[in-house]
Amino acid sequence: MRVVVLLLPLLLAACEEASAWKAGGWSDPSLMHKINRAYEARDNCLSKHVVPADANNSSAQAIAAAAALSCQSETNALIAVSNPYGDPRVTASIMRDSDFRALRFVLQARGQ
Repeated sequence: MRVVVLLLPLLLAACEEASAWKAGGWSDPSLMHKINRAYEARDNCLSKHVVPADANNSSAQAIAAAAALSCQSETNALIAVSNPYGDPRVTASIMRDSDFRALRFVLQARGQ
């Protein structure tokens, strides 16, 4: 009886853990691969649009905003793959992440 009492919470926790992974999309490796490729395409675009020559002439925020705007199609592709149900919070989060990463690339180009 003690064994059952000890194993029951572990079994229930394992079931909960599996459903959490499935709800997060982790059960679909091809979807995760598409999402990772979309992130990579967006990040590559952002790094290309941060021109080192301009990085010291303008404000970091202005350059980051221009880079993020230039890569809007890649960001939209990332949103489409990552957010199939159109949750506005997910869309806003990805947009903020794009702005943040663009700023990070600008600061890296400046050596900061």
